[in-house]
Amino acid sequence: MSAIATRAEVISAPEKASGRGWLELFIAVQYCSTAVLLIPGTQPIRIFVRAFPYVMSLMMLYLISNTSKGRRRMPPGGMLLTLALVILAVNLLHPSTDLSAGVAQVVFQLSIAAPLYWSSRLRLNQSRLDWLLWLIFASNAASAVLGLLQVYYPDTFMPPEFSAQALAMNPEIVSSLSYRSTTGQLITRPPGLTDMPGGAAVGAVITAMLGLTFGSQAGLPWYKRVAYFGLAGVALVTLYFTQVRSLLLMAAGAVLVMSVLLLKQRRVVQAMTLAVMMSVLLVGGFAWATAFGGSDIYDRFIVITEEGMVLSFQENRGIFIKHTLDELLFEYPMGAGLGRWGMMRANFGSLDNPNESIWVEIQMTGWLLDGGVLMWFTYGGAILLSLLFVYKQAVLFDSRLAYSALTIFSLNVIVVGLAFSGPAFNTQLGIQYWFLTGLLFATAKSARSPALHLK
Repeated sequence: MSAIATRAEVISAPEKASGRGWLELFIAVQYCSTAVLLIPGTQPIRIFVRAFPYVMSLMMLYLISNTSKGRRRMPPGGMLLTLALVILAVNLLHPSTDLSAGVAQVVFQLSIAAPLYWSSRLRLNQSRLDWLLWLIFASNAASAVLGLLQVYYPDTFMPPEFSAQALAMNPEIVSSLSYRSTTGQLITRPPGLTDMPGGAAVGAVITAMLGLTFGSQAGLPWYKRVAYFGLAGVALVTLYFTQVRSLLLMAAGAVLVMSVLLLKQRRVVQAMTLAVMMSVLLVGGFAWATAFGGSDIYDRFIVITEEGMVLSFQENRGIFIKHTLDELLFEYPMGAGLGRWGMMRANFGSLDNPNESIWVEIQMTGWLLDGGVLMWFTYGGAILLSLLFVYKQAVLFDSRLAYSALTIFSLNVIVVGLAFSGPAFNTQLGIQYWFLTGLLFATAKSARSPALHLK
């Protein structure tokens, strides 16, 4: 009798620790909640709308921790990530720290890292992981499609109000991110499901990556393949209209990495399909975008082929890496104190703080200011270890999980790449990175314990 009761408890445990329903809500909040800002008159509550995805991450940490008891093995990189958060908290004692903005930064960073802790405690099977990846695709596809509609039908689909905070900081931000089409129509870089010009870019690159990945699967019905590739193509056109070159480069690089890993998995047909379709959609999307967007889009992207990716990067983002290594590293080797940069400074900084704000363009600069060289080693080390874990799952032969791991690896590579062009791990992309890593860890863990699979 006791054995039966014990088995019943084991089988029911996954339902308590599966996050069923909550994970779907979490994804919807992460990718779609900013659609609220498309409603006229919502700018006064903008800070709450923008904060809710981060608050939701902390709520999930509380909920999952309460339903998943006992000591759990930390995912790869988890210990270093925890140490990075500790270093961040210790730097509240730095004499140059703005206390209110510093505390906000600690909570903010915890909310970004939290998904690694709570999602890794779940019990998931392969089908559930695939479903969650599909939901992420669908959510971002909505933003990418809306972005294209905003280009062609701005009077109908463009947000009635752009970010009040961004306009307060730079009244010319909308006009500076606008250009003329070949017909003379004013094109504002599409915001998608956000209120920021160019905001559709992130949703577009995720849609393109997942659409190509899903569409390249073996044994897929032709109509599904056409739908996935079609949405990937629409997303790339939207990405061209946003004029965000770094995301386009990251998408191309991620597809190259994924094709190589598919070959390593001996999935030659899938590797060729992925590479060929990406090439076709890149060229076709560029032709479509320039046919309507004109010389502004052509000049923006053609420079990549003329100068090469390396030189183009060096002349743009590369200067911020050089500035960080040549100057800021020697000025702030142990950190500059918390609350010295970014939105935490803008939203929570003290008006009487004698320490000036420091402008940050790339992630390594932000880490240096927040925790010095130690932050590079701890947070950077956590990323490397987590990437290595996902990579190992992706190269397993004859494993259904391997293809999902490969998809996650490609998305994570994009986020890591973007950290060299912006503070990606101070955005919702950071949440996505740790969330997907934790989900893969949970699924791999459950695969080794069949009795704990979700039904």
